Amino acid sequence: MIGPLNTTLDWQKHPGDIIILPVGAFEQHSFHMPLDTDCIHAEYFARMLAEDLNAALLPAMHFATSLEHTGFRGAVSLRPETAMQVIRDVADEVERQNFRILIVVNSHGGNFFLIPVIRDMNRLDRPLKILLVHPWDFAHAKPAGPSAGAVGHAAEDETSVMMAIAPDLVHLEQAQDSPPRADEPVPLMQRDLTTFGIGHFSAAGVTGYPSRATAEKGRAIVESIRKGMLPVVRDRIARLREQPRYAGAGGIAVRAMTEADVPGVMHLKTLAGWNQTPADWRMFLAAAPKGCVVAVHNGRVVGSATLVSYADQLGWIGMVLVDPAFRRLGIATRLMKHAMDTHAQCRTIKLDATPEGRKVYLSLGFVDEYGLRRLVTSSLPAVPAAGDQVAPLEEADLPAAIALDREVFGADRTAVLSTLFHNSLACAFKLTRSGQFRGLCLGRPGTNFFQVGPILADTAEDAIALAKAALHPLAGRPVLIDASDAAPAAFADWLTGLGFTLQRSFTRMYRGTNDSPGQPVRQFAVAGPEIG
Repeated sequence: MIGPLNTTLDWQKHPGDIIILPVGAFEQHSFHMPLDTDCIHAEYFARMLAEDLNAALLPAMHFATSLEHTGFRGAVSLRPETAMQVIRDVADEVERQNFRILIVVNSHGGNFFLIPVIRDMNRLDRPLKILLVHPWDFAHAKPAGPSAGAVGHAAEDETSVMMAIAPDLVHLEQAQDSPPRADEPVPLMQRDLTTFGIGHFSAAGVTGYPSRATAEKGRAIVESIRKGMLPVVRDRIARLREQPRYAGAGGIAVRAMTEADVPGVMHLKTLAGWNQTPADWRMFLAAAPKGCVVAVHNGRVVGSATLVSYADQLGWIGMVLVDPAFRRLGIATRLMKHAMDTHAQCRTIKLDATPEGRKVYLSLGFVDEYGLRRLVTSSLPAVPAAGDQVAPLEEADLPAAIALDREVFGADRTAVLSTLFHNSLACAFKLTRSGQFRGLCLGRPGTNFFQVGPILADTAEDAIALAKAALHPLAGRPVLIDASDAAPAAFADWLTGLGFTLQRSFTRMYRGTNDSPGQPVRQFAVAGPEIG
């Protein structure tokens, strides 16, 4: 049970982000119960929730909308718009105090204003989410014996619960039953309270049989509410924690990416802390316009995926990003399937998966091929220049470089390699031996790191020589290299000796026949998870 939150210090120390507001009413309850009966009920069931959830508990809102009780002196009602504004003001205040879930416990059936105002606030997707709870919805344990009128106003149920939780406030000897009139061919219904006040139903202000109430029946109802209400509220809180968006997955569409979407996808990339630049996105669009897709919501880009097709032989999935506010809605899966459908001719689909993403891709039929390690340094130390066998890659060398990459990577990546070459000439090197083209190194700038890769070579010594040539002019800069676990470990060990550290791991995965395995033992560093 939570302790009382009386002073501001008590509230400052409270560790939770759930707060509860009981909402009752101040209205007549015939001759046998007090006007604040609904408040007593609301506070009782709100405290029950607060103890179960270790939540902060606000004092009850005593005045609400009891317009149907007009004419009964002592009943005080707020206009619906006034009551709505009270809820808005309370919500604003507790949101500013970093509460994230406000549970409104309503015990008066006439508080119709709560539904529209709470719905309106929730649909705005504010940091605070509001959960409306009606304890009486869970009062399934009906009193034994005749039960006609049990659920009426100030009748059997309400009176029984009051006898169970506040017996000193019930004067059953003053109760007046008000059974339905048998001579009315078309009796009034609850919705008629919009036109006729409660006095049209009963001059005593009661609809039912309060005389049948007992404390035992009340305790049964309270226990029924406890058993029914607590698990439902816990479930709704868990759902809000998992995905707080009011619309859930509703209203989200997937379409082809365009040049105009580059700022939007760059925003997603920034939210994820990834390394790509606008030039990278334009490279994806140029290489495979049909395979670049976005998820949009109300005109805003909330997800992305790219699938670059290498000569219709191998499809490569990358840049699967989802706005954090839209995660856990199946958007990434929808994007991937849409991208793959645009390249159904590819017999093999590959990708480099993070540990979290790998779980999703396994469920889509992907299998592991080998591991990759992203090695980074925030400030590259001085690296000596390479030997004579390494030289700058020139335009005339591109056909030989593309042929080597096709052999080692396993598919033709002409468009991608050409773009990488022209975007970062200072990091493009070749290694020749006896006049033969035996090694390749490319790179590209990023928003967080300069990325070196791919590095293709016959041996770890050759890979290190190529890396030295690329790293030599980058001293003092942040650099990353995605090293392959399928290649000899001496290369990654050399990078570690330079001060590179592991940032994250990837798993290269494929779906299909894997007709393009290439020669992973010769691929010491990959070009990046988004292009292989």
